[in-house]
Amino acid sequence: MSKMNGVDVNMLGSLAEKYKENPEDAITSFASTVKWKDGFYSEAEVGNYKPVPIDEPEWLSGTGKGPNPVELLLSALGACVGVGFIATASGMGIKVNSLDVDVTGEIDLNVFFGLKEGNSGFDEINVRFNVDSDADEAQVEKLIAKAIEISPVRNTIERNVKVNST
Repeated sequence: MSKMNGVDVNMLGSLAEKYKENPEDAITSFASTVKWKDGFYSEAEVGNYKPVPIDEPEWLSGTGKGPNPVELLLSALGACVGVGFIATASGMGIKVNSLDVDVTGEIDLNVFFGLKEGNSGFDEINVRFNVDSDADEAQVEKLIAKAIEISPVRNTIERNVKVNST
């Protein structure tokens, strides 16, 4: 089996073996540069990809040219746990016909505007997997648990990560 669910499982297996033999090779850096354009509109430059538009909705004084930063955070979490789900399912030989990950959360803008004390971010984020696959219910539950467990984005959100600024 070379490809399962569009994933080259042999390549992933080879990488895992390489990292088992040389753990330091698995330390990988990622970067993004966000350039402000006008108002609340910015563009994120990541690798050689097209810039990712970032904006606020019109009701929040933006122009609505792209998702806002918290929507991108939720999207990053959904995409990351999706990758973990597909990678794990593929490694187990489980065919996935479709996967949707719904990620939601609430933010109190009163804190953002300085109208009250508190957390300006999410207090809770909800992730719901909608899966159509050859796996039975117990396997799907295990795949979801593993996807959540191994997600770098979920682990970053849930830990107290130091953010350095200059």
